[in-house]
Amino acid sequence: MKKKSILFVLAIALVLSLQFTPMVKAQQAQPAEKQQFTEATRPEENYLARFHALERVEFLKKSNLDKIYMLKVIISNYKDQGWDKDYQAIYEGYKKGMDYYYKRDIIYAQVELEKNRKDIFELYKKIAEVYKQRTQALLNECATKILDLDLDERSRSNPDRNKVLFKNVARLRIAYGQYDDGQNMMDDHVYDTAVKHFRVAKSYAIQILEDIDPENAKGKYDLDKADNLNRILNPPQQSAK
Repeated sequence: MKKKSILFVLAIALVLSLQFTPMVKAQQAQPAEKQQFTEATRPEENYLARFHALERVEFLKKSNLDKIYMLKVIISNYKDQGWDKDYQAIYEGYKKGMDYYYKRDIIYAQVELEKNRKDIFELYKKIAEVYKQRTQALLNECATKILDLDLDERSRSNPDRNKVLFKNVARLRIAYGQYDDGQNMMDDHVYDTAVKHFRVAKSYAIQILEDIDPENAKGKYDLDKADNLNRILNPPQQSAK
C-alpha cells in the first residue's frame, strides 16, 4: 500500500513537471521587453485582442512611417536644433515594433507602435514651436518690407511698384492665414499638420521677400525653401561601391 502511494505521488509530480516546464521555458524565452510587464500591465493576448490589434497595427505602421519620413527631412535640415537623438530613438522604436509585426506577434507590435506614435507626437510638438517662431519672424520681416513699400511715394506714381505692392499684400494675407491654421492645429495638438501649415506660410513669406528685395534675399532662404518642399538641402552623398 505504501509503495502504491509513493508511485501515485511520483506520477502526479511527473505530470505537473511536464505541464509547468514548457511554461517556465516560454517565460525564459520571452524577450526582456515582454518580461517587464506585470500581470496588471501585460496586454491581453486572446483571439479578439489579436483581431483588433491587427487592424490598429496596419494603421500605425503606415501612419508612423509617413511621419518618420518627414521627420528625417526636418532633422537633416536643422541639425543645430539637437533633435537627432530623439529621432534615432523614434526610428529604433518603429523598427522594434515592425520586428514584432513580421514575427507575427501582433499584440506586442501594437504596444511598441503605440509607444512609437507617442514619441513621434512629442518630437513634433517641439518642432512645431520652432517652426512657429521662424514663421513669425519671416512674416514680421515681410510686414516691414511691405510697409516701407506702401509708404514709398513711388508706389503711388509707378504702376509696376504699385502692382508689386498689391501682389505681396495678397501673399501676406495668405501667409498669415496659413500661420493661423498652424496655430489652430497646435491648439488641437495636431503638431505634424501644424508644421505643414507653417511651411506653406514660410513659402509665401519667402516669395514676398525675394520679390521686394531680391538682392538681399538671394540664396538667403535656400534651407527654408528646400524644407518647405520636404526636401533635404544637402543630402549626404552615397559612396560608390
